[in-house]
Amino acid sequence: MPGWQQEIRTATITRRKTTPILLFATAAEGEGSSSEENQDDAATTTTSTTSKSMGDPVRAATGIRPSLHPTTINAIADALKARAKSGDNDDTNNKSNSPKMVFRVSDTVQPLDVAVTAGTIAAAAISKRQEQSKDDDMTLTTVEERTIAGRVVGVIMRLDGLERQLHQKASSVRWIADYGEWDSFGVLEQENNDKANNNDDAVNRRIREDPLFCMNRAECLLGLFLNEVEIPQLQLKNETVPDESKIDFLDADRMEVLIESTAMKS
Repeated sequence: MPGWQQEIRTATITRRKTTPILLFATAAEGEGSSSEENQDDAATTTTSTTSKSMGDPVRAATGIRPSLHPTTINAIADALKARAKSGDNDDTNNKSNSPKMVFRVSDTVQPLDVAVTAGTIAAAAISKRQEQSKDDDMTLTTVEERTIAGRVVGVIMRLDGLERQLHQKASSVRWIADYGEWDSFGVLEQENNDKANNNDDAVNRRIREDPLFCMNRAECLLGLFLNEVEIPQLQLKNETVPDESKIDFLDADRMEVLIESTAMKS
């Protein structure tokens, strides 16, 4: 089991309000029953229903699975927005009975508290994705669910380090400053990386006000996580995931700065 999964192995999340899921249990659990239920549903479907077009027939015929990245990136963006809105580890905006969302370990916040926040965000994203796909034969498998959850939790548990690394990489490339391409990486030219101050108001404000900036930041953080955490750990353990950890959501410029620069140094 990769290290980022072990960090939150004991954290539980709830999907569809009824089914508790132990994050990253064995991949084989739960696969069979889902398949049998689908077969039973198909056997009782009426002629009028079966004549209706379901999902993408070309994708279904080729066996190509939908990308896991959009769901993962959206979840990371949701985490960034939640942190920006709440003012990291701040109780003032938590007026409901739901658990406080925390994103940074401190004297009063334990790693498991952050893991629970991350698990909650991951569960919500997966549940939304499954609900949207329930009629197109492209619902996530158990392994795909756990892959998404592992990535969302892994990024959130490492936000401070990944964000520092993102800014350092962007700052080290001259053309980003020369052409004002900071937004493409979801970073500000002058970011406050002193985490003793708990949060950077300028970054949080930009995340709240600019959805594209937030999405670009989420994409870059995921790319860094895959390249520098997930892929090395999977290689070390000779394991794999459904999409083979392919980083196919970054354009050529961002790939060069974030991914290929790392490969050249190794």
